[in-house]
Amino acid sequence: MPKAKSASASRNPGAQPASFEPSDASLPLTLTAAEQNLLGRALRFLVNVQAAPFIARARREGYAANEHREGWRLFKLASGEQRPLEHLFVEAPSNGGVEGAERMQLLREVDAFESTWFPRTRAIIRRVVPRERRGGFEAAFFKHLEQQPPGPAAIMSVGTYLRRIEGLARNSDGDAKKVHRTLAARGLTEAKVQQVREVLAKLEPGAGAQAPSPRVPVAELARAWREQREALEGLQDWFNDWATTLRQVFPVKAQIQLGLTAVRRAAAASAEVIEEDVSLDEDDESAEGEVARAEPPLG
Repeated sequence: MPKAKSASASRNPGAQPASFEPSDASLPLTLTAAEQNLLGRALRFLVNVQAAPFIARARREGYAANEHREGWRLFKLASGEQRPLEHLFVEAPSNGGVEGAERMQLLREVDAFESTWFPRTRAIIRRVVPRERRGGFEAAFFKHLEQQPPGPAAIMSVGTYLRRIEGLARNSDGDAKKVHRTLAARGLTEAKVQQVREVLAKLEPGAGAQAPSPRVPVAELARAWREQREALEGLQDWFNDWATTLRQVFPVKAQIQLGLTAVRRAAAASAEVIEEDVSLDEDDESAEGEVARAEPPLG
């Protein structure tokens, strides 16, 4: 007989919530295994909970029509169902452009540059600009400029950062020049800046393409991708909320049918039932084997 156990018991109770910045493999249009697992289990629940034996008990626990509608709303946003087709054409690699592993590597380089130089620049500004004006200087330099997850938003933010570095070099203000000199001394030389410009150019929509792609503003792509990721976070919270409640009232077989509980198979061992919340953290994806696909209930 499968043995049920709680996966949450083995986790560090003081651990921080999973980050919702995509991993290096999570490029636009590419969901991680953890994200696909979330969507699959949420869809199984939303479809199967409508069966009469399940919905009656779920309603007694407070699962009302508004909660069901909210689950579907988050699922559609998180899956990208409402994103225009034009976005897909722009985000997909064009003929002659970089794609696959090469594109992934270039996005890693952009992400590494952003993660390195955004915090270094903040620290240098706070160090070399006089105390009485460093707050305003920092706010002006980083206005609408924040670290972004890999994808269109990161490409746009790094491009803005490079333009502001160029502005420091041209500025007649003594503090601006001092910040620029310090950055160059720490490694952000003109050669390094030019190298990053070339990487960004390769990642521009339609770079090297033989045919023009539909024109979609980068800001619109970044906003759509950000909204999709926020919906993934909201769907995770919604699903884990109801999974925690309903696992206490449904037997294990029903939990599996509803996607509330997973069944993992080890290579040379019997099936083991794992009661666990879904997570978007790739580190939570273990090598315990395939998840058994339970058939939906009949009737």
